[in-house]
Amino acid sequence: MSEKKTEDHILDELLNSMPKFTDKRSKDEIYQQVKSVMETQEKLEKRKHIGAAVNKWLPFIISVASVLILTVLVSSYINNNSNSTADKAIESSTAEDKMTTTEESEEAAFQEVGEENSNEMTMMTKDASASLEIVPFDSSFTSVYDNELNGGTVFHFSMLENALSVPITIVIPKEQIDMDFPNYTPNSLELYERYAFEIDETALGFQEYHPYKGNFLAEGKMLKHFLPLDHGYDTAPGTAAPYISSINEIFTDFDFLARVNEDGSPIEWDQVGTLTEPLALQGIEIKANYFAYKAFNGETYLTPNFNKTFDTLEAALMEMKNPENDIYTSVIPNDVNFTVRDDKGYVVHFGEPLNLESLEASEASRLIEGFSLTAASFNHSIKLENVVQENWKGIDLTKPLPIPIGPNGFNMKAN
Repeated sequence: MSEKKTEDHILDELLNSMPKFTDKRSKDEIYQQVKSVMETQEKLEKRKHIGAAVNKWLPFIISVASVLILTVLVSSYINNNSNSTADKAIESSTAEDKMTTTEESEEAAFQEVGEENSNEMTMMTKDASASLEIVPFDSSFTSVYDNELNGGTVFHFSMLENALSVPITIVIPKEQIDMDFPNYTPNSLELYERYAFEIDETALGFQEYHPYKGNFLAEGKMLKHFLPLDHGYDTAPGTAAPYISSINEIFTDFDFLARVNEDGSPIEWDQVGTLTEPLALQGIEIKANYFAYKAFNGETYLTPNFNKTFDTLEAALMEMKNPENDIYTSVIPNDVNFTVRDDKGYVVHFGEPLNLESLEASEASRLIEGFSLTAASFNHSIKLENVVQENWKGIDLTKPLPIPIGPNGFNMKAN
């Protein structure tokens, strides 16, 4: 047997001994998986810790590429068994070049589809290497009030932890808005699409949740969310509830949310069925009461109790002492009792004189803000009556409390 035939025989046995690779997935499943991987990779590249993200996905990408290359090699050998070993090397190299060209074409096609679905998405990819820093308010009160804006813009956002949404209120400085939206006032969707990619949620001690999967489109007061097949927001109550809560907390200037498939057709929502009617959004007036929530990062935030709503402000106020679970705690001490009356404005009257200095400073501030945030969720102000102090940390307690714009204030540092 000649040396050439011996080499061909050895190569033939080697290829025959290799496992056969089969893929029973449909073209649509493959497309969705590739798209999901691309979106995830694009998102991770925008984080400050880009090196760790690349290392995480690199073995997977190499493994998939290796399988594809081996499949091409086997196919080329079987179909061209009469070719020499040198010819096969050339064909394999050509196949790899073609595959690379195909992958580049597919990637370009995916990018083109994404651009056609939502032109606004280009805002999210701007300044990919940058990361906007947000820091919590360093003051006695954590809510955001009009006198703290200094010409800035309010961006309502939502953090997630263990299927719980925590609303936060970010003040974007005027110079940042002027740079990103010159001579233009952005709505909540435009703020989200510009800044959501650049907020490092994990650095703040929360789950990495944003940006949402899919694309958004504003049609007047209707917000449409075009969702991919593998969006996962309907897999369980623990995923559906924070999705709806966070949508409500972020897109405060829209009245309705329509969830649809990527092609715009009605979507099938697990355990609900086909969604034919849009969901009414509550906006700022959520008609809820506020409790204290201590997050895993050690910080305490003021947040609605699973966004439970009430018909009247009086009912919401009276239920502020009863969180009904171990996740939230009341901002009102157990030994403090009060009544509520509507006397040309809502008034909370404490049964015994309330001495705020008997509480820790942060607890006293949360008590005041818990009442004011609850009233604000009904678009009302409220006055506290029978308090020992007339002034607390700059707030005049002889008058109705100032109405907060939102809870849990953060300042965004301009680039």
